[in-house]
Amino acid sequence: MDNFEDIFKSISSNIKTKDQKDHILDILDEFIKQTYKAEKEFNDLKEVFSLVLESIPNPIWVINDDNSYFYYNSYAKNIDEILKMYPKELDECEILFDKEYYLMQRSKKNNKTLITATNITNEKRKERLASMGQISAHLAHEIRNPIGAIALMLSSLSKNIDSKHNIYILEMKKALWRVERLINTTLLFCKGVKAATLKHNSSVIQSSIEDSIIYFEYGKNIDFAYDIKEDYIICDLELLELLLQNLIFNAIDAIEEHEEIDKGLIKIEFFIKDNYQILKVYDNGILASDIDSLFEAFKTTKIKGNGLGLAFCKQIAEAHGGNITYNYENEKYFLVSFRL
Repeated sequence: MDNFEDIFKSISSNIKTKDQKDHILDILDEFIKQTYKAEKEFNDLKEVFSLVLESIPNPIWVINDDNSYFYYNSYAKNIDEILKMYPKELDECEILFDKEYYLMQRSKKNNKTLITATNITNEKRKERLASMGQISAHLAHEIRNPIGAIALMLSSLSKNIDSKHNIYILEMKKALWRVERLINTTLLFCKGVKAATLKHNSSVIQSSIEDSIIYFEYGKNIDFAYDIKEDYIICDLELLELLLQNLIFNAIDAIEEHEEIDKGLIKIEFFIKDNYQILKVYDNGILASDIDSLFEAFKTTKIKGNGLGLAFCKQIAEAHGGNITYNYENEKYFLVSFRL
């Protein structure tokens, strides 16, 4: 018997009575009902299967032996080109695709091959930051001792030198201050920032900036404007000073690198909104070149940068229950929030 029609003909030829015919029809009717039921259950199961695979936030492919797709979810469709980079001889490997790292895994069952891709970019970044952090912390500790000795000798030297040579002492102190700032930033960043908040007069914002720019050299004329709308700020003062230093020096660098302007402007605003203390630092310098990784540690396009400044600012903001963002549509500024 080759098909259902042949089977039906064979059964029909052996029907002798009406009762037999009715009995066979009842059997066929039940068979059809069960077939439709089984088909519906299969389709429901297939739909559940698809929903489960779509709910998994990883690309998944199920491939037939002839390399055609049996199934793939929407995540897989978005990075389908990665399969061309997956070596056939490896069941597991890491692949860099479109600036993201993926762990590729392959398994086979009967005539189907299951392939999954897990995005491990954050894990790779954490590993890299941990290694770089350990090296940076070690170097910072090693540098701190000779820097302290040099600072002590400069203090002694300034008391025993002609006043006309004090300018050289001042320049050396400025250089030491910048090195000490980098050391403190590196050590605090690697250790992890914790904020011990107290209430301070908001005048500390302006005084902190004015005290720090004494030690920072720049060639263009830059005006500093302040719009402090509140009388107090609740923060960790040491961390606030480091945050302001990094943002102000970043603004100065942006102005220095802007070839089309002769005079710079840096404006600092402070106000409270929706239970957050807001610091807005505006400058008329050039835009940041790599906005996507602006707050990522150890990534910088500056010759004299160490790639920690803005990442450290992000740590400080988060330690105060807030955040930092970079805005550049109508005007360019950093917006820092501290929770009250």
